[in-house]
Amino acid sequence: MAHLTMSRGQWENRTRLITNWIGIKPPSSRPTKLLDYACGDGVASRALAPFMSTVRGMDIASGMVEQYNKMALKAGYTSTKMRAIQADLIDPELTPSPEIDTPGSFDFDVVVMCMALHHIEDPDNMILQLAKRLRPGGILLIIDWVASSAGSSAQTGNRTLGAISRMGFHENEVKSSYDNAGLEDWAWKLTSAPSQVPREIGGEQQLFLARGKKPCS
Repeated sequence: MAHLTMSRGQWENRTRLITNWIGIKPPSSRPTKLLDYACGDGVASRALAPFMSTVRGMDIASGMVEQYNKMALKAGYTSTKMRAIQADLIDPELTPSPEIDTPGSFDFDVVVMCMALHHIEDPDNMILQLAKRLRPGGILLIIDWVASSAGSSAQTGNRTLGAISRMGFHENEVKSSYDNAGLEDWAWKLTSAPSQVPREIGGEQQLFLARGKKPCS
C-alpha cells in the first residue's frame, strides 16, 4: 500500500463515511462477507468490519499477513471474524494456498482492493479475478490514485513487492476493466481532498473510489 499522510484512523473514518455510496449496509439476518485483497495490515478491513459478519484478507507478502492478523487481534476481532492468508489470485502457483479454492474464498458481498492496483502489471486481469470472487449482486470497490491530466503511462511492469507499475488511472481505464469483468452499476468518486505520497512517486495525489456490481443473474 502506498504511504499516505493520513493516519490509519483517518483512513478508517473516511471509508466508513462512504459506505452508503459503496452500497454497504449493516449485517442483517443474512451473513455478509468481505474480501480485502492486497490487504496490507488491514486498514480497509478494519474500516468495513462493523458492516460485515466475516472479513478475509489476502496478500502475497507473508509479513503483511502477519501484521494484518496481529492488528485484527489488537482491534478485538477473533480469527473467525477477521483473518488474512497469504495468497495470489494472479499466479496461485507462486504462492500456493489450500484455502484459495475452497467455498469460503468465493461469494463475497464486497471485495475491496485499497491502494494496490497501481502495483499490478495487468489491472484488467486483476479486476477480472476479483470479480470472480463476488456473489451475484456483490460489490467490487477499488481505491487508488487518479492519473495526472498528462496521462497515465504504465511503467515497466513487474510483480516485485513494492514496485509501482503505473502512476495512477483515468476513469475510463478502470470502467473498461469493470465492463470487461462483466460488472454493472458503475460509479466513480473522488475523495474530498488530495493525499500526500513520497515526492519521488508523485507527491500530492488525488484518490478515487470505483464501484461496480456483479449481475444478479
